[in-house]
Amino acid sequence: MMEFLLSTFYFIVFCFLISKLSFFKDNKIPNYWFIIIFGIKIGVSVLLTLIYTKYYNNRDTADIFKYFDDSKVLFDALKTNPLDYFKMLLGFDFNYNYYYVNYYHFMNHWNRPYSSDLISDSHIIIRFNALVRLFSFGYFQVHNIFINFVSLIGLTLIYKAFKAFLKDKEKLLFYVIFLMPSILFWGSGLLKEGIIFFALGVFFNYLFKLTKQSKISYFLFISFAIILLVYTKFYILVALSVPVLGYLINHYLKLKKLIIGYITATILFLISINVAPIINEQLDFVFQIANKQQTFSRFIAEVPANSGFIIPELSDGFSLLINIPTALVNTIIRPYFWECTSLFVWLSALENMLIIICFILILFFRKKINHSHKNLFFFNLIFVFNLFVLIGLTTPVFGAIVRYKIPGLILLLISLLMLIDIEKIKTKYPLLNKII
Repeated sequence: MMEFLLSTFYFIVFCFLISKLSFFKDNKIPNYWFIIIFGIKIGVSVLLTLIYTKYYNNRDTADIFKYFDDSKVLFDALKTNPLDYFKMLLGFDFNYNYYYVNYYHFMNHWNRPYSSDLISDSHIIIRFNALVRLFSFGYFQVHNIFINFVSLIGLTLIYKAFKAFLKDKEKLLFYVIFLMPSILFWGSGLLKEGIIFFALGVFFNYLFKLTKQSKISYFLFISFAIILLVYTKFYILVALSVPVLGYLINHYLKLKKLIIGYITATILFLISINVAPIINEQLDFVFQIANKQQTFSRFIAEVPANSGFIIPELSDGFSLLINIPTALVNTIIRPYFWECTSLFVWLSALENMLIIICFILILFFRKKINHSHKNLFFFNLIFVFNLFVLIGLTTPVFGAIVRYKIPGLILLLISLLMLIDIEKIKTKYPLLNKII
C-alpha cells in the first residue's frame, strides 16, 4: 500500500512539473500529450515488471531487478559511512581494494563475469538506483517513476533536436520518437535505455545548437552526454564518431560535396584505431569487437537464450569486413517471422515490417531534401550503419539486438520521415489531416 501511495505521489509531482515547465511546451504538440505519454510509459513499466516477474524466477538474471538489488549495498553505506556512499555514487572510489572488500564484493553485478567492456556499463544503473533510493525508501515502483521521467526528458530533447529539420512533420516525429513499440517498451523499464535516451537527447540537442552558436555551456552539456555514453554503452559513442566529425566538417567548411566530409572523417577514424593499440593494447578496435562477440557467445552457451543464433566468428580485420553484410541482415531484416520465439522478438519483426512499409511509401511519396538537411540525412544513416554493424557483428541473440539497436532505429525512422512527402499523402488521403 505504501509503495502505491508513494509512487502515486511522485507521479503527480512529475505530471505537475510537465504541465508547468517551459521545456515541455511546444508550438506543434499540446502540453497534455507529454503528460499522456508519461502516463503510458508508467503503465508500460508496470507491464514490463509483471512480465519479468512471471518469466524470470531468479531476480539475479532479470535486468530490471538485478541492478536495483545491487544498489541496496551501495545505498546502505549511507547509514554506516556516508562519505563512502557519496564517493561510490560519484565515482571517486579510487581506493578500489577498500571499496571492493567492503561493498562491491557483496554485489552480484558490479563486476560481471561475462563482460568484455573496457568500462563496465552496470555501474551507472546501479548508481542511479542508489541515488533514487534517497527518495524511494526502497520501493521498486518509485524507481520506475523516476527512470521514466529521465527517459521522457531524453526523448523530448531528441524531438526538439530534430524538429527543425522536419517542418510540418512534428506530429509524425512525435509518434516515431515516443510511440514506436520497442522505444516505448524498453525505454519505460528500469533499464539503461532511459539513461541512454537522456544522454543522446542532450548530445543531439546541444550538438545542433553548437553549429548555430558557440557557447561554453553547449560544450559542457555535450561533454556531460559523452561521459554518460562512455559509462552506459560505449559502442554508441564509437558509432557516433564518424558521423559527428563528418557533419561538423561539412557544416563549418561549407562543403558542397557532403561525401568529402564523411570520407575525411572515416579516414581520420581509421588512422586513430590503428594508432590507438600502439598507445594501449586494450584499445585494439578489432580485438575488442572479436572479444565482445566471443564473450557474448560464451555467455549464451552457459545461460541459453531462446532467441540465440549463430554468427560468423571474427578473428581479424578482414573477417570483420567480409561479415558486414551478414551483420546488417541480422540487425535490419532478421528476425524472420519463423525465428520469433517471444513477444520481444515478435516486436522487432513487426517493426522491421513497418520500416519496409516506410520504404515503399517513399517510392510513391518521395520528397527532395535541401543541402543542409542532406548533411543531417547522411549523419543519421552513417550512424545507423555503424551501430547496426557493431551490433550485428557481436550480438548472437535477437532479444538483445531488439534493445541494442533502438538508438539507430530512432535515427533511421527520422531519416525516412525526411524523405516522405507528407503533403502528397494528406492530399490523397484527407482523413489523415487530423492525425498527422
